[in-house]
Amino acid sequence: MKQQNREGFAKVKHSLWGKAEMSFNKLIKRPLARFIAGVCISAFFFMSIVAVLLPINASYAQTKNISVTTENHVKTQNINTDRNLHIRHISVIPNQRTVRSKAKYMFTKRPVLLVVTVDGMDASTIKRIHKVYVNIGRYKVANSKAELAKTEVLSSLVNFRYQLRPIPVGVVKVELKSRGIYDLRDVSVRIASVAIAPHRIWGGSNANKKNENKASSITRVAKSSTSKMNFQEPILNIPALAVNISDSTQSSNMIDSARFVVIDYTEPRLKVIYDNNTVYGGKYFKANRSARVIVDDDSFAFSYLLRDSSPIATVKANGKQVINLTAQQFKNDSLHPNVWYADISFNKDASWEAKYVAQDLSGNFSSSRSDNFVIDTHIPTVSITGVSNGGAYSREVKPTVVISDNYLNPKSVKCWLRRIRGGQNVNPASAKFSNNSAKVQYEAFYSGPSDDDIYQLQWSAKDVVNHEIHGSMQFSINSSGSTFSLDSSTAAMNNKQLQHAKDVRIEEVNASALAHPAKVSVVQDGVERNLSKNDFSVAVSTDRGWPRLTYTIFQRNFADNANYRVLINSVDKAGNHSSNERVVGESNGVLRASSASLRFTVDHLAPLTTAFDIRKNSVYKTEKDGKLVRISAKDNMALKLVSFNVDGKAKHIWRGKSANKPVLSLKMKPDGAAHDVLVKAVDYAGNITELRYNNVKVVQISHSLKKISALEKKKNGGKKDDKNDDVASSQVQDSNNTNNANKADSNGVSNDDLSSDLNDKNTSGRSSSNLLVVLAYVGIIVVALLCVALGAGIIYKKHKSSKEDD
Repeated sequence: MKQQNREGFAKVKHSLWGKAEMSFNKLIKRPLARFIAGVCISAFFFMSIVAVLLPINASYAQTKNISVTTENHVKTQNINTDRNLHIRHISVIPNQRTVRSKAKYMFTKRPVLLVVTVDGMDASTIKRIHKVYVNIGRYKVANSKAELAKTEVLSSLVNFRYQLRPIPVGVVKVELKSRGIYDLRDVSVRIASVAIAPHRIWGGSNANKKNENKASSITRVAKSSTSKMNFQEPILNIPALAVNISDSTQSSNMIDSARFVVIDYTEPRLKVIYDNNTVYGGKYFKANRSARVIVDDDSFAFSYLLRDSSPIATVKANGKQVINLTAQQFKNDSLHPNVWYADISFNKDASWEAKYVAQDLSGNFSSSRSDNFVIDTHIPTVSITGVSNGGAYSREVKPTVVISDNYLNPKSVKCWLRRIRGGQNVNPASAKFSNNSAKVQYEAFYSGPSDDDIYQLQWSAKDVVNHEIHGSMQFSINSSGSTFSLDSSTAAMNNKQLQHAKDVRIEEVNASALAHPAKVSVVQDGVERNLSKNDFSVAVSTDRGWPRLTYTIFQRNFADNANYRVLINSVDKAGNHSSNERVVGESNGVLRASSASLRFTVDHLAPLTTAFDIRKNSVYKTEKDGKLVRISAKDNMALKLVSFNVDGKAKHIWRGKSANKPVLSLKMKPDGAAHDVLVKAVDYAGNITELRYNNVKVVQISHSLKKISALEKKKNGGKKDDKNDDVASSQVQDSNNTNNANKADSNGVSNDDLSSDLNDKNTSGRSSSNLLVVLAYVGIIVVALLCVALGAGIIYKKHKSSKEDD
């Protein structure tokens, strides 16, 4: 039944549509009908345009009394602005899992969603709000104190949602994408458009014209309104300049915690600058370093003020953390609020490890940096054992050199031990090297006095940063003490008799040097006298590297006629006692003294010489064998020679021991000719005494004269004939005595000196000779008298004792 009814209804419908279609086609074909159809279509399009433009025209209406006109009548709708519109709450929904909040700041590196809740309107009003403007201030950091400067106000047109229970509230969502600082107390909400009844709306052109004249700037949101045409009611857009239903958060207390939202998605820019970039071996530095850490970030001021504890630089020395640099240690350069810096000092020797990375409060990280380097400001150190600088030793030593440094270059270590006088290098017994030390030891290089010498120890080394150490020291090994020597002028005086002494110079060479000044003394005729500093001088020099002392003993210490010895005694630093007269050997059981032993005699007195039995201008008669001449020559030291010269030719010379006999005698041949006779005595000091007898004749007596002479002797009672000879000899002695004016060379007297004239000599020699003769006779007489007295005393005692016995 139902099926039949459906089919019948379909047929009727189809027939009605077909008839209408046929009628319409017929009308179209007529001209008048065509005209009417065109007018209807135009009217339809016109009405559509009016319907679209109606909201714009209505927007010029007065805000407190908005008039909307329909086809039949005009209805006035009032939106009361006296209602208590209030931003109830603002919620911040970040688009990331975790955010950092410090004080009144929320930091994020992604966009955030603000959910603004408003209230204060009744349900009828809140239902009709379609779109609202949400305005929020955006700021930037103005200085290092994080004071903010407003840059702009961001305005967003967003949809308005509402809920009626438990109270009517509206909800607006705004997404903040731009980088910046947003103050949630600088948020305002303004209604942009509302919905009205569609059958009541028609825009009056007269009203619109009046409103156009009153408005100077209008926010047009026609596109936004037309995009929401699916609403059941048309949208009324509210002009921006109109006093409108709005609210601001500047004086509200609806924010629970964070006031500022900081959106920062840029990475901090980190830069590290070192002041010392002179590197050795890729990571070693020979001087301290300092680094300036620079952070360029717009929001770093918050890290500083809020005392962010995130480490920006972590520094370790030898594996132990010594620096943890945070934002609190940074300073602003006072020119740019976004540029901050801090200095790190690497001021000790260590292996340093520094890591740098900056993180802002929004969670953005800068590029990281890690530096590993070594600072070595100390030069290597050296330690020497077994010997000391300037040390003196009398036995074998074992020098050991140890060079240490934390970063030693083993290949640079060098060590030498060299003999100064010998010139040879000594090879080390052992050598050990590592990255922080080197040890070199010497031993078994001294075998006895032949190795006595000054030894020089040298060393050098570098570390990895070319700090260099080098040095040297000397020590001596001396088991034989000092060596003494005489200079050439002093050696010429040794074991000699001198008329006058010169300055004595003795040199002492000792490998170990002296422990204290030497003792210098002079022995004069067996009596030793220590000299003071004013009596001699000491000059210091070197002899092939060894210390040499030159002692100069002044001439005034040898002014007297005497036998002299010079003694120098010293003790060196090795403990050896030395003397210039020490025994240096033994030969055939006789001890041999050092070549520096000095002995000499000073003698400036001439010998005392007397010739008997001869005088000048005398004639002597003698037998065939000749005239007997006796000579007495004496010296306070010793005579070197005595010569008897006739007419300039030496007839006889006594030398050495022969010259020092008490009386010397010889005979002059009786040739009857006149001769000049010279008697000369010379001592070892070169002092000379000469006696001259000129015109002396010796004549031989004939046989007949001898008989006559014998008879005369008998007549004269046996008087001797040679009385005249004695007188003549005495006269000659008186006229020919010691002459000290003529001096001979200290090395001897030649025979050519025996021809000088005796008449020009002074008489000092004669008077001294006569005095000696007189004293000799007086002595003999005194001795004789004493002997007589002694004999008489003995006889008297014997005679007396014999009487007593009777």
